[in-house]
Amino acid sequence: MSLQEIIVLIHNGEYGRAIASLEREASNESTSPLARAEYCEWLAECHRRLGDQESAGDWYLEEVKRIISQQTDQRSKAKQALPVCEKALECYKQEGDAADILVAGRLRQYLLSLMR
Repeated sequence: MSLQEIIVLIHNGEYGRAIASLEREASNESTSPLARAEYCEWLAECHRRLGDQESAGDWYLEEVKRIISQQTDQRSKAKQALPVCEKALECYKQEGDAADILVAGRLRQYLLSLMR
């Protein structure tokens, strides 16, 4: 299923179907890391809309991992990943345990250090 078709599902409130399709695409090894990162962000958004902040945070952090795996310089990756990491941190603060908050917070500090 194309990303455009998945976005239509999301706009129609069919988050469960969208999540299933997005998970398949996010795990597809033949898809570029950048595209897989985008699928992770859509997954996070679906979970956030369903009120599952912890899963949303998990998918935002997965997106951060995908961004970091790209073949660009560290500063560029950090600049792109930092806002996503902050979204994960906010989700975990709403519904997550202390360990999730700690991991996201430490990752945020690491990304900030790469930007200096």
